[in-house]
Amino acid sequence: MLRTLYTSLAKSTNLTAAAMAPLLGGSNRNQSTIIKQSDGVREIILNDPRARNTLSREVMASILEGITKDAHDEELRCIVISSTGPVWSAGHNLKEISASTDGGCEIFSQLVEIIMNIYKSSVPIIAKVNGMATAAGLQLAASCDMVVASDKASFAASGINLGIFCTTPGIAISRIMPRMRSSYLLFTGFPMKAPDALAAGLASVVVPEAELDAETDKITKSIKEKSRAVIAMGKVFYYKQLEMGIKEAYEQGTNVMVENIRMDDAQEGLKSFAEKRKPNWSKL
Repeated sequence: MLRTLYTSLAKSTNLTAAAMAPLLGGSNRNQSTIIKQSDGVREIILNDPRARNTLSREVMASILEGITKDAHDEELRCIVISSTGPVWSAGHNLKEISASTDGGCEIFSQLVEIIMNIYKSSVPIIAKVNGMATAAGLQLAASCDMVVASDKASFAASGINLGIFCTTPGIAISRIMPRMRSSYLLFTGFPMKAPDALAAGLASVVVPEAELDAETDKITKSIKEKSRAVIAMGKVFYYKQLEMGIKEAYEQGTNVMVENIRMDDAQEGLKSFAEKRKPNWSKL
């Protein structure tokens, strides 16, 4: 009876088993993450501040599920990765790496799978950072489509302090930051405060801590007002063209623009502009 009640509660509040496990009195499995969805926005909350929200294998499996489950549901418009506590994520679980028999290869590959699915996702994925993101936590944040940070956020490639060069985090930050700034993080292990991260291209926007929720809501609201189909198409080519030479990018980009113009939502957008009204986007 009690289990049925809690299961119904979970469905009504969009909480996953991760959040419901403590209520059900079951195992502690997945309590370190909460996944909820409301009004088109899915939030993946790293919820183990005592462990500094480390990216254990279990946590990474939950993040991957949060990104990929029902990814093409027309009601899903945006995904936000946030956290509780003063550390957004301290990176990989070092105990798991030490205990691994493959030098951590499967663990590192698990995060790569998450990142590749961030790129492939048809909806924007936002890192909402209020605290420190370090090592693999830095890698995860830098791989999201946007980083919305509070003035309390900071970023570090701290593995070098333990004799582990942040090689894979370096792949993420070197693609969004100037070389002199990314190498500064990688070779020193020094933390970078939010205003400096903004100036270096590591953050999309930085706001006072008290305004972080409102700023994130403003961004997700703006995304929800746009055509889902057009954002999905644009995101696919955005990441594709990053790997191209400039000539090929413009050649293929021109074809994508033509394809975009021919879409129903683009035609609706042009028509609504001429008629001075809000567009009525398709549900696809």
